[in-house]
Amino acid sequence: MSYLGIDVGTSATKAVVIDSDGRVLARSRVSHPSARGCGPGRADPAAWRASVIEAVTALGAPAAAVTGVGLDTHCPTALLLDETGQPLATGVTWDHQGLTAPTADLIRLLGHDEQRLVGNHLMPATAMGAAYRLLQSIEPEAAAVASTFGLAGTWLGQWLTGQRGIDPTQASYTALMASTDGSCRWLTRALARFGIPEHQLPPILPSLSVLGTLTPAAADILALPQGIPVLVGSGDTPAASYALGAQPGGRPLFIMGTTHVVSNALAEPDPRARALQRADVRTGQWLINGVINGGDALADGARQLGYGRGDAAVADLVGAAFTAQPEPSAPVFIPHTRPERGPLWFATARTAVLGLDTDTPAPVAARGIVEGVLFADRMIIESCVGADQRTLYVSGAFGDEPAMPQLLADVLDRDILVVDESHLPAIGAAAMCCEVLDGHIVSPPPTRRVSPRTEWRDVVAQRWLRYRDVWTTVTGAVPLGTLDEALTRNPC
Repeated sequence: MSYLGIDVGTSATKAVVIDSDGRVLARSRVSHPSARGCGPGRADPAAWRASVIEAVTALGAPAAAVTGVGLDTHCPTALLLDETGQPLATGVTWDHQGLTAPTADLIRLLGHDEQRLVGNHLMPATAMGAAYRLLQSIEPEAAAVASTFGLAGTWLGQWLTGQRGIDPTQASYTALMASTDGSCRWLTRALARFGIPEHQLPPILPSLSVLGTLTPAAADILALPQGIPVLVGSGDTPAASYALGAQPGGRPLFIMGTTHVVSNALAEPDPRARALQRADVRTGQWLINGVINGGDALADGARQLGYGRGDAAVADLVGAAFTAQPEPSAPVFIPHTRPERGPLWFATARTAVLGLDTDTPAPVAARGIVEGVLFADRMIIESCVGADQRTLYVSGAFGDEPAMPQLLADVLDRDILVVDESHLPAIGAAAMCCEVLDGHIVSPPPTRRVSPRTEWRDVVAQRWLRYRDVWTTVTGAVPLGTLDEALTRNPC
């Protein structure tokens, strides 16, 4: 038996084929830069569709023999779909400026008990139900004939199967689903107050369930077997956590991509609702996700120091930082060059570079930029991870380069287990097929341990204390503490 995993991310689609033992038989990646080329706060599903087709067909013969399909998508992007699942307009992403007013309206209409059931800090990224009103305003013709208001996963599943659905990990980001009681149901009264007809929302279905079978049309265009089961799937971060066997009290996952995301599984919802919170793939579990724009900040820093643009520029920046000795006097970079989601919740950019001048050696300047991003990573990690969870999984496009994993271990002052699998969410999507269709749970991908260098511990500790002071001055916020400490200070 073999299974296909499709991961539609923010910047690219990744696809894998694995066998029932979890061995990767084929993998592919196709970027879709034009998806965000339709204007600020908009996303074009036509670009996603083209990249899915190219990524799946690029897998070749292994894909032609798969017996099931697993799905995951980035979120949140809201869409209006017709009765066949075709998008009627470009989607609205969480950072669309027009979401401010309808989000405030939705929050105001939610009662205290409903907000407790949603279990999230409410803002555009976690209240994407507000996009319904925005789409009615900016896409009136599409809104008038739409059959479905859903997210990216709704579109992908209906394209492949003809069936509507949304899983709890994505529905958690609408502010319209009861999560903290484990019921994973739409808040019917809130829908009525906000003016969303419930029949326009897709049914909420378990991630680990079959949505439908692959239609002949989809099978033909993707060169896949007709009639094979397609799972409901999940969001991309939950899929990656699933691939690593996420469980409460287990090892959290830190993902370093365009955004840097820590994902930690909980047996009970976090009553603080400080981090992004969602129902997990597994019923009765929740995930908290701390997020910063880490990859974007590294790219901004690389441009600022003259390394250029793109992945190669960031790699050169990191390589230079790796050659520098840690110095207490190195520049300090506060990396929030864009608005941030939880747990920081910055509505505007808050950034600065202190101590950088024309006499600063290039490697020292590079280290200050990279270290600033990694210290911000440390802050969100410690806010979402218990004090006893000392070792993290770390996933990112590191390749054979040792620099970033070692710098991260040094800054975090903890061991990390690097997952070199570049397609981790897609692996998780395919692995869900193994569990649902084959009754078999796939073992996590192999890892390699990276430990902090003891000879650098003292100076890194000095830099961390200085960074926290500068961070507070620049952002005007109080540095975040560990999950356990925060719960002690702010009991529910």
